[in-house]
Amino acid sequence: MKLRYGFILLALGLGVLLGAAPQAGAQSPLVVEWETAPGSDVPIKNALRDAIANDTGRPADRVYVLKRGGFYWITDRIQNADFPLTIEGEAEAAPGQTDFGPAIIQRVVRDDGTGPDGTMFESLHDLTLRNVWIMGQTDQGVLSTYEPIKLLGDGKRYVFDNVIFDRNDWHHLGPDGPNNNFYITNCKFRNIFGPTQIWEGLGVRFEVGADTVVIENNTFFNIGFTPFQSEAVPVNYLRFNHNTLVNIGRSFQAGNIWKQCYVTNNLFVNYFWHGESEAQYTDPNRVDPYTGFFGIGALPARFGTNFDREIVLANNGYWRDPRFDAFDAAQVPPIRPQPLISDTTQGWFDAWDAMVIQNNIEGNPNLTTYITDAIINNMTQHISELYANPQIIPATRYFWDEGRDETSFVNSIWPLPEDFTYSNAQFQTAGTDGLPLGDLNWYPTAKATFEANKAQYVAAIEDLASAPVLDIVTTQEAEDVTIGNGATVTTVQGFTYYQMDGGGFIRWTFDVPTAGVAELVVHTHLRGNSDRGQRIIINGNPTIRNNSNYGEYFWSGSLGDPTNQWFDSRITQAGLIAGADYLNLPAGTNTIRIEPSWGYQNFSSIQVIVGGNTINLTAPDAEAEGVIPHAEDPIGTPVAWAPSGFKSVTLAAGGSISLNVDAPYNGRYMMRVFYAASGTASGELAVDGAVVVPNVSFADTSDVFSDQFTMSAGNHTITLSSAAGGVTVDYLQVIAFVPTSVADRSELPDGYFLSQNYPNPFNPTTSINFSVGKPTHVKLTVYNVLGQNVATLVNNRLSAGTHVVQFDAKKLTSGVYFYRLEADDYMLQKRMILVK
Repeated sequence: MKLRYGFILLALGLGVLLGAAPQAGAQSPLVVEWETAPGSDVPIKNALRDAIANDTGRPADRVYVLKRGGFYWITDRIQNADFPLTIEGEAEAAPGQTDFGPAIIQRVVRDDGTGPDGTMFESLHDLTLRNVWIMGQTDQGVLSTYEPIKLLGDGKRYVFDNVIFDRNDWHHLGPDGPNNNFYITNCKFRNIFGPTQIWEGLGVRFEVGADTVVIENNTFFNIGFTPFQSEAVPVNYLRFNHNTLVNIGRSFQAGNIWKQCYVTNNLFVNYFWHGESEAQYTDPNRVDPYTGFFGIGALPARFGTNFDREIVLANNGYWRDPRFDAFDAAQVPPIRPQPLISDTTQGWFDAWDAMVIQNNIEGNPNLTTYITDAIINNMTQHISELYANPQIIPATRYFWDEGRDETSFVNSIWPLPEDFTYSNAQFQTAGTDGLPLGDLNWYPTAKATFEANKAQYVAAIEDLASAPVLDIVTTQEAEDVTIGNGATVTTVQGFTYYQMDGGGFIRWTFDVPTAGVAELVVHTHLRGNSDRGQRIIINGNPTIRNNSNYGEYFWSGSLGDPTNQWFDSRITQAGLIAGADYLNLPAGTNTIRIEPSWGYQNFSSIQVIVGGNTINLTAPDAEAEGVIPHAEDPIGTPVAWAPSGFKSVTLAAGGSISLNVDAPYNGRYMMRVFYAASGTASGELAVDGAVVVPNVSFADTSDVFSDQFTMSAGNHTITLSSAAGGVTVDYLQVIAFVPTSVADRSELPDGYFLSQNYPNPFNPTTSINFSVGKPTHVKLTVYNVLGQNVATLVNNRLSAGTHVVQFDAKKLTSGVYFYRLEADDYMLQKRMILVK
């Protein structure tokens, strides 16, 4: 078999190469051979997987190097549970050799004829892929694999640089673990769409959000649904900058609960080309007749407030081919084209100063290569078939891959045929940085300028919006604070359960009297879904698994599980393919934690049968975060409102609750109260017995922010009371507005000063210079944009005079941080930028 002969070499003038990233520069590279003999072109199945699995003595700086033009075929998943994994393809062909393009990683049929593992990578640790081609299509032409790259770590770093993500009905990247950091640069996402529904085809899908996500200088084209999905849990910091998007079926995002979000300097061509069907735009539950390409929604209370959100949509170019408009208008009933933003989203920009929309330009970029009439006909046929009633499935494909042999599934073309340079002169200098809009890899000179001045350019983007910095000083359940007269702790009665969507967890901690092999009986509800998969984590181990095609525990109607009623799911060692040993529970304290992978499933209880004992774990017994409590009364009628932890405090007339707070600053505060009320009610807030907010209004069931009030730094008692009653309190938050720097105030006494760190921006170390006017206790701390303390640099008594502290941020991710000096009664604060 001569695989290379499947390549069709195009003239270099037809395409632009992806920007080449450096080759492996680590001290411990390991070159992985891909063919059975030099020049044979016969791939060794699982060569890469086996090289990694058998490298038992791998050094910490190991880099697995893949040969240019090689085919790295896999039948079983590549795993890195407890070590960082770096895979780097050769960036260019050897001198005098034909360049067949980046090394291709592809799943292929097993020797016995059975299909490959549905997962290509399963990563619980850091993962870096560079200069490789991820082919979603198997050697049998199967395209329907759901997120073959499963990223399951917690607080890990995932880097994808100069990677081609090619051909998949769904998406390649599946970040299913929390608190991770993602850097996606110089990549291409191409021909990712499906034939069965409008929701197929994504760039990247975040199941439980992320800490930092940087998506910069990439190209996305022929994406069926959206380039970015994070619906249930927000990404704390997203920078989507200098990307080219061509033929995006629907919206920019699925999920609009942004926190810090900067969408800048991008080029959107044929955005939301699907339009919306009559069934969609006449839905009686809609609040706006249009969805729009980019949207903003309310931030769920557990993730923060609107006060400190920063959302920027600036300096983007956008255009939709008028042939789509003509097609939409000719349909019966008509398809409705979508604007860049809806009126609802414009309302968010109008209402909040730190939500900024500016300098977005509509116009035809005049791409150097553009879709043919035949491809446009296939696209419009595709959407008409999916919008038909009944649907016509499979819908027409619209691959854009000129020169590729569609009858062979193990070849490709190099160089790639698309060239997204353009002739629109306005767009070529319209960036916030004066550079061309879109992926700068199409403009190598501009790309070099960007890289040389990146810190400055990124800082300018982040400076487009400035929100106050908030610090959630404390969050307390109402039943855990001081209960005054007229207040009563109430516990929900009846059947209780948690609704798990895309984020959060449910965790039970329990004692086992006698060690043994456990069976688990999970009482669950699939909520009408035929297939669900979640992570079940016992005593902190990796998730147990019962299916080789998925990276979690799997329920399915095809396995006999009811899809629309509560049922008991029994988990035994015999039914597991991974993690069976984790059911060996020791005597003493144990934990079971359920985390979402596919989400959208309900859980009520778990029976643990072990050592002759049956331990019943119910929903009220669990620690839960980010999941929704529900309850039904003893006769099965749903309770209208279930508080977190299934406990709350009801305030009758004159009732009150009080909490002690250690206020960190002199300044402004507010209280957020999560509650239920029958009709309207009111209350008041007092600090140390003095009323500071005379009216806190409660209506129906929601949460409310009090008016702002001032407190001095130190310990205080805050009391919430209700004269008329009628309020049931779930939990409370005390939120501080972090004071801005007072370093430049004229009234600052001599001898106190906080300098700007140098260098700034920095990577990863910087110096902080400060002075104090007299010997005193000094505290120097670093906070992230969420107000969370990430480092304490000084916390002791210092002499009067000038001091210099080195700050090493090697363990932190790129972004904005604040460093704060507290001495005597003074607090000084400045901002610094870490760019990695």
